[in-house]
Amino acid sequence: MLTTQCPNCGTAFRVTPEQLKARAGKVRCGQCNGVFNALENLQDAAPPAAPAAEPAPAAEQAFLAQAEASSAGETTVEAPPQQAFTEPVDIPSEDAGSAPARRRWPAVAWAVATLLALVLLLAQAAYLLRAELAVSQPELRPLLLEMCELLDCDIPLPRKADLVSIEVSDLHPDPQRPKLLVLATTLKNRAPFVQGYPHLELTLTDLRDQPVIRRIFAPADYLADGIDAAAGFAAGADLPVTLWLDAGESGASGYRLYLFYP
Repeated sequence: MLTTQCPNCGTAFRVTPEQLKARAGKVRCGQCNGVFNALENLQDAAPPAAPAAEPAPAAEQAFLAQAEASSAGETTVEAPPQQAFTEPVDIPSEDAGSAPARRRWPAVAWAVATLLALVLLLAQAAYLLRAELAVSQPELRPLLLEMCELLDCDIPLPRKADLVSIEVSDLHPDPQRPKLLVLATTLKNRAPFVQGYPHLELTLTDLRDQPVIRRIFAPADYLADGIDAAAGFAAGADLPVTLWLDAGESGASGYRLYLFYP
């Protein structure tokens, strides 16, 4: 066996030629964990051996057996500290920084994937809630418009039915055309923002309050000429509505009027 010495702490080691060939002479000191080239630090003569009458300590015997097995299987063996002569420990042939770098890559990949997933989730939420965001966050409207240009979508007006009310309504026969009924009502947008115009549902009932005629009126059916439905129902505005309905021989005696958004 050959003898080398750690240049960091001065500890002497017994090494074999096979161990030196396994890692091009690089070993790790079992005393200070420093890495050095054993070939460059070979000693001219091995230190004196212990007397034959005195058996080697149990820890050293166990270590020597492990060292022999490790040289055959190329596994890492730690030398017992506090020994005057200990075996070297093989180190991986890769650069010292390559293993930590490989361990960092999965963490970086997960961080990037998580960030991308969060961005996609925020984009999906902005798309689905674009109408509400345009009302609650007006400063985001230009950004939302740019998004819709890319996605070929639009920003619909809010549709809060609970903020639109029927103020008054009246259903009576047309004096000049007895078979026609005239519905006069006033809608009010109580929201502090512009909304879409609602649909109206008019139901005529008989004496037993059973429906006999039901009609749905879209904004295009009741808005007067010159009113742009796309501009929306102005905040706090009142809208008078007049509709004519042919009741025929239905025998209607009452009515119900609702508003809703489809």
